[in-house]
Amino acid sequence: MTANQKDKRGTATAMHETAEALERSEAILHESAEGSPDAETRRRLHRLGDEVTRQAMDIERRADLLPPPDSQDR
Repeated sequence: MTANQKDKRGTATAMHETAEALERSEAILHESAEGSPDAETRRRLHRLGDEVTRQAMDIERRADLLPPPDSQDR
């Protein structure tokens, strides 16, 4: 495995871990929204949670586009 392949694997792994952390944050935002007595706060937290989900999905998509470590891409 070349150094470039190791870098790409490490980058993809970091990106997937970041997306997972964002998904955990998204769940907390939605949970907090449900616990808020204020309707406007609930709406804003849900909207923020949805945006965090979109960002996590985009990061996952980009990580999946990186070539696998065993590819001939150098």
